[in-house]
Amino acid sequence: MSKKNEIYQGAMELFVEKGFAASVNELIDRIGIAKGTLYHHIISKEQLIIDIYKQLMFEVEEECVNVLSEDQKESTKQVFMGIVKWFITHPAKFHYINIFESSPYMKLHFELVEETKEGPKRFIMQKVNMGILKAYKTDMIAFFDFAFTRATANYFLSLPKPLKSFADEFDTAFDMYWDGVAQKQALSF
Repeated sequence: MSKKNEIYQGAMELFVEKGFAASVNELIDRIGIAKGTLYHHIISKEQLIIDIYKQLMFEVEEECVNVLSEDQKESTKQVFMGIVKWFITHPAKFHYINIFESSPYMKLHFELVEETKEGPKRFIMQKVNMGILKAYKTDMIAFFDFAFTRATANYFLSLPKPLKSFADEFDTAFDMYWDGVAQKQALSF
C-alpha cells in the first residue's frame, strides 16, 4: 500500500470512529508517521476529508455502474443492487460517505465534489431523455437516488443478517423506488 493510500485508509478509519473533529495529531499517531511526511502527501485536513469522499464515490461508481442492458429498469436495478451491496460489504466506507454527506463539508464544499455527481447525472439524463424516468430536475432525481441507495443499505445493515436480507428483499425495495420515479407506460389493449 502506498503511503498516500495508507494515510487515506487511516484517516477514513479515524474519521469514522471520531468524526471530522479528530485532530491531525491523532491521525499522525494512528498511522505512525511524521507530520512533515503527512503534509508531503496532503494539502490540509479539510482537503483530505474531501479527497477521501471523492475517492470512495469514484470507487463505488467504478465497481457498480458498469451494467449494460437494453432493459433500462433492469439496468437501473442492477446498478442500484451493486451500490447497495457495496455499501453493505464495505460498512466503514459507507459510514464515511454518510457522515460526509450529512456534515457541513457537503454544503460548504459541494462544488469541490460536484464531479462525483457527473456519472449519476448522465445515468439519469439518459433515462429521462428516453422517456423512462419522469422529467423532474436531474439534481432532484440524483438526490432521490442517493437517498434510496443509502436508506436501503442502512435498512439491511440494521438487520441481523444484512447480506441474506439483501438477497431476499432487494427486489421489493427496488420496486418501491421504481414506482416513484418511472414514467407510467400507457396500457395497450
